[in-house]
Amino acid sequence: MQSDFIERPIGTRDYAGCEMTRKRDIEDRLIREFELWGYQSVETPLFEYAETFARGLHRDEDERLLRLFDREGRTIALRPEMTTPVARVAATLLGSETLPLRLCYCAKTYNGRGGRVQGPVEVPKAGVELIGDSGTDADAEIIALMVDSLRETGLTEFRFALGHMGFVQALFSVLPPELRTRLRHALIAKDLVAYDAILASETQSAPAGWLEALRVMPRIRGGVDAIEQARSIAFVEAAQQACDEWQELLTALSEHEVADVVHLDLGLCLDHEYYTGITIEGYADALGQPIAYGGRYDALLAQFGRPAAATGCVVHVERVLAALDEEGCGVPVHRLYYSAGTRSVALAVGRELRLLGHRVAVTSVTPEQNVDESGLVDTWTPTDPSGAWAFLAAGGTVTASDEHFAVVCQEIVRVLGQESDLRC
Repeated sequence: MQSDFIERPIGTRDYAGCEMTRKRDIEDRLIREFELWGYQSVETPLFEYAETFARGLHRDEDERLLRLFDREGRTIALRPEMTTPVARVAATLLGSETLPLRLCYCAKTYNGRGGRVQGPVEVPKAGVELIGDSGTDADAEIIALMVDSLRETGLTEFRFALGHMGFVQALFSVLPPELRTRLRHALIAKDLVAYDAILASETQSAPAGWLEALRVMPRIRGGVDAIEQARSIAFVEAAQQACDEWQELLTALSEHEVADVVHLDLGLCLDHEYYTGITIEGYADALGQPIAYGGRYDALLAQFGRPAAATGCVVHVERVLAALDEEGCGVPVHRLYYSAGTRSVALAVGRELRLLGHRVAVTSVTPEQNVDESGLVDTWTPTDPSGAWAFLAAGGTVTASDEHFAVVCQEIVRVLGQESDLRC
């Protein structure tokens, strides 16, 4: 029987080779784009005091924390999300910094589950937090930044749904607390069948017109037309204010030139206690799960002694990687092979290719891997589905699998003072 100690823990995964390269490339591209928008990187401990997360989590989320004890016997927990630790940093380490703060991160989070594990325990994420700006321009900036960042990874087919916790809470305000919780869980699970069944069983909990508005709410989706439908069931001032914010947000997103990839979804409900306003969820067409999510959390910073409005969003790196796989995108790694006597030239060509931004592995060909004037023969087949290959023979002759890559290599050899012939 194989020992469990040589197996990876359930809910985690290993990365190696091309997949690791591509994952790191996605993370690097995200952070680079965040920084281009003026966001500064922060790093927090892998674990915090459990009470820190209790400030922003629902009771059912708190029960999923992975807990342990420090040397003094205090309960600590592996971070299940990054917004709360970043809020703590903004209120403490950066407490004297002038607002607004633009912060970003790339980190793993950990999420325990009761009973059988339903999803990954260890989740790599990259995200941004804009702290100290209460306007819809800040929400628009976060969404536009997310759109640009996902495009920078190579993803092309995706959309963002926009909700508003203020609208949901306004319509829930007439309901008993226990009923609100049940309906909220159904919305988080996107289970409209369960949502309708709960409403149907609670006909005495609210006026008939209000119950009908609750039934209609999660079915309203779209653009400006969806705002007008929302206004028709916005029975209280807070709901009307949410509609005004949606209107302002769509206008700002049009000026950011990203309105074509967003739509309203009145039933969007995320699973953290701290969301108070606009909420965001991104979907890739090639994947059935959200690849990004976030929103406004104007009350969380006050829990750490520094009241400030805030908004943010996080990217689920593994899901972006999976979506890119489905779209057929990848990070090519090219191969440059050389024969005896051409090592110095091959190494120089490799250096130049890397300066041009190519990923290149330089490898020697042994005498057993025969090469003759007609090309590559016998046992040697240097194929690599993730990129092109080229062979640099004595005399500067270049043989390549890709014409463009061959031309680039030949030009580098020429500049280095070598005579080369091209054969493709």
